[in-house]
Amino acid sequence: MPGVRPGHFRERRVNAREQAHRDGVALLARRLVERDEQTADDRPDPEVWAAAVLTELTGFGWRPTAARTNTWQPRPGRQPADPQTARAYAAGIRARLHPGGNDDQEN
Repeated sequence: MPGVRPGHFRERRVNAREQAHRDGVALLARRLVERDEQTADDRPDPEVWAAAVLTELTGFGWRPTAARTNTWQPRPGRQPADPQTARAYAAGIRARLHPGGNDDQEN
């Protein structure tokens, strides 16, 4: 993209992830302080409290899933398809998207 320096989008993802981490820590700290300020009789069951905090974190975009590799990056030991194979796949995709349409388009 013109005017966008290399690494810009990766830095935005990292910054967003760091901000989400800070927000999650702040939320959990705030909820712990609120819980600790309650008398023992008023405190909710620990499992109920934990479930409520996790639900709130999920609402802010936190997700308890394992990190996945970026599938758009080449994996070690895998070679990209040769140009002829890539063109054949592209032609097959175009044929499925536009049945009986323009087969003469080549990108």
